Amino acid sequence: MSTQRIYALPVELTDWKFDGATDIQFNWEYDDGSDALLELYDKGKQQQWDASSRLDWSLELDPDNPMQLKDEAISIYGTDPWHRMTDKERAWLRRELQANSISQFMHGEQGALIATAKIVATVPDINAKFYAATQVMDEARHVEAYKRLLHEKLKIAYPINKALKTLLEQTLSDRRWDMTYLGMQVLIEGLALAAFQSIRDRGAPRLVRPPGAARVLSAALRGRARPARGIRGRGAVLHARPLQPVGGVGAARPAG
Repeated sequence: MSTQRIYALPVELTDWKFDGATDIQFNWEYDDGSDALLELYDKGKQQQWDASSRLDWSLELDPDNPMQLKDEAISIYGTDPWHRMTDKERAWLRRELQANSISQFMHGEQGALIATAKIVATVPDINAKFYAATQVMDEARHVEAYKRLLHEKLKIAYPINKALKTLLEQTLSDRRWDMTYLGMQVLIEGLALAAFQSIRDRGAPRLVRPPGAARVLSAALRGRARPARGIRGRGAVLHARPLQPVGGVGAARPAG
């Protein structure tokens, strides 16, 4: 089944392209660069995992509440419309809301995938290119996990919402690689981690979760959390970024 067939709106209506201004930068000095980033690159190679084999995709989710969230997380919970809904209608609402939430994770991960690929092309330090390449693979796995979760389990997906779309376009259309990096790591990743934490906080107690939901959904969501090496890597990449004055006295921006 094509992924397009599970979207709530036709893909043709939500197609999205824009000009991501970029200067591609090669580096002919292959033995120069940050040793810390090279160390992180080596660790990144060793910590790769396969979403196809790590998760048991044969397990089923609860059709009435795939993410096992408490009803209190639904904005209309406790209102008159909520009380008038049948059990079937509430199950439909839970599924649609959760599918929309996971869809935004998936779209955000594709944005991070494109951003990291752009960073590989534009960052000047060769070791930074190596490290960024491991992040490209990280993001590809995250997109894969969410895609399979929606396609094989929930069987419904939603287009990218307006707020995330604006954030991604602003991040990806800046010509400076470090602005793309900051936008991806601080804004996009930060919001995703906050949303992930919120989902965990609103979830039902682990002991009452169906095994399928606990192992498939939780592992897929957990796979997008950055390990400590990522935090170190971001700092190392940005710390090496030179500044040059522009505009007037005291004004400065990253070179590039």
